[in-house]
Amino acid sequence: MFEMSFGKLLLLAVILIVVWYGFKYAARVETMRQSPQGGARRRRPDGTIRGGSAHGPEPVEDLVKCRQCSAFVAASGAANCGKPQCPWGS
Repeated sequence: MFEMSFGKLLLLAVILIVVWYGFKYAARVETMRQSPQGGARRRRPDGTIRGGSAHGPEPVEDLVKCRQCSAFVAASGAANCGKPQCPWGS
């Protein structure tokens, strides 16, 4: 009466997987829709990012180029690069 072939079983497995991931995707979309942030990180007119940290935007540091190895390092925390003529000391 009901013959089960490999093709039918494979098709059934694919259908089950598609339905499973469809429900997971729908639940994720609904969770994002109900969250206060909407799941998005959008830039405000003042330049800050909505959904970022509660203390405001992260501080930005200037980078300077090492004359010896041409790597860019933070100006405030520059350390020796290991080259003999490194401009940041021993």
